[in-house]
Amino acid sequence: MNARRPAETSAGSDIESELVEVRLGISQLQRLLSSRRINAGMADAAGVALSQQSVEVLRALGSNDPMPVGELARAARMDTGAVSRQLRTLTDLGLAERRASEHHGSIVLVVGTPAGRALAARYERVRSAQLSRALAEWEPEERIELGRLLLRLVDDLQSTPYLELDGD
Repeated sequence: MNARRPAETSAGSDIESELVEVRLGISQLQRLLSSRRINAGMADAAGVALSQQSVEVLRALGSNDPMPVGELARAARMDTGAVSRQLRTLTDLGLAERRASEHHGSIVLVVGTPAGRALAARYERVRSAQLSRALAEWEPEERIELGRLLLRLVDDLQSTPYLELDGD
């Protein structure tokens, strides 16, 4: 069993100082991805006149089969109430439809309409083109490594339990 403190690496260096730029990069990426200005720019480029939240719900619907609202909320990473509010907008605009489940009368299913799926696909093309242009000058190996490391980071963050800190 290793008796080292969790904040130290095997080389004896302080992991906290090594992670300064990682934390900064994650923080800046989070701000960028949640920026209303950035999302409005992508929506404008895609010809999408919807709120950021409505776009997220529409993207989560994508070309999927009809799904319950709770499942859609998980796919959109939003709470069920917020998804229900966005669905009102999307159904009013003819971009999504609500249907009763054939198998469970109490379950409401949601599906994107052809217009909604086309709009979500157009938005995704803009996002993809933006990322492609931003990484165009990177070496192919760098792009591959970035993807691999990001997926590893997500997996490790999800599988690492939280530790309670002593009364600070």
